[in-house]
Amino acid sequence: MDSSLKNITLWITRPAGQAKNLTRQLEEHGAKVFHLPLLQIEALPQDKALEKKIKKLDQYDMAFFVSTNAAQIGMELIETYFPTLPKNIKYFSPGITTARVLQNYGLQVFYPEKAMSTEALLILPEIRKVLQDKSKKKKRAVIFRGVGGRELLANALRAKGVGIDYIELYKRVLPVYRENYLKDIIKNKKPDGIVFSSAEAIYNFTLIFEKIYPEFKEIPVFVSSPRLENIVTKIGFKTVSLLKAADDESIVSSVVTSNG
Repeated sequence: MDSSLKNITLWITRPAGQAKNLTRQLEEHGAKVFHLPLLQIEALPQDKALEKKIKKLDQYDMAFFVSTNAAQIGMELIETYFPTLPKNIKYFSPGITTARVLQNYGLQVFYPEKAMSTEALLILPEIRKVLQDKSKKKKRAVIFRGVGGRELLANALRAKGVGIDYIELYKRVLPVYRENYLKDIIKNKKPDGIVFSSAEAIYNFTLIFEKIYPEFKEIPVFVSSPRLENIVTKIGFKTVSLLKAADDESIVSSVVTSNG
């Protein structure tokens, strides 16, 4: 076993059930990994309105799944209400992890390979091809996401004349932790680094630790995009490392390199 991360304690902040593979890979390099979910994913009720939206899937030219949660929940619903997947739609995701979920359903998925972000997604040539298709004037896209997601993708597509609909599938909430539990893990499992993959996780971490551990800004952090890098820098974290991407392999590679 590689020992490049020996004696390094890393905290992973992904939602419950989404850190197993990353934890295993980091431990293979000798790290001590502690999973502290800072987001809890709660699927929204499946009602008639949601069913009606799903059944209109074949009316769109493009379908965007902005996260693995959106892909997992969305595809389960699509299979329920749309047994034969429409073939005239181009499917998109912001990165390989979400793409793999869709690929497991037999879909061809387009995603940026060098950088997992909405910004990189928007410049994919496949989007341009859809927009340049003259078979019909008005293009339509559906975005599968959680409640209250970013508007960058929708706004950029609207600016290109695309009609946008949302299918919101889940909400993100802060898990409840007892103060004594948080004090205990800071004392006994103090991190040498924290991996953040979302803005919500960063804000939630700040919210729950700012009173009980004012020194939290001294902890080195790893973030998966320049946007998140900007957020943690503004909060005041002293040591910030930008990951190559947000998939497990890129996270491990970046953490190992930074501790080399």
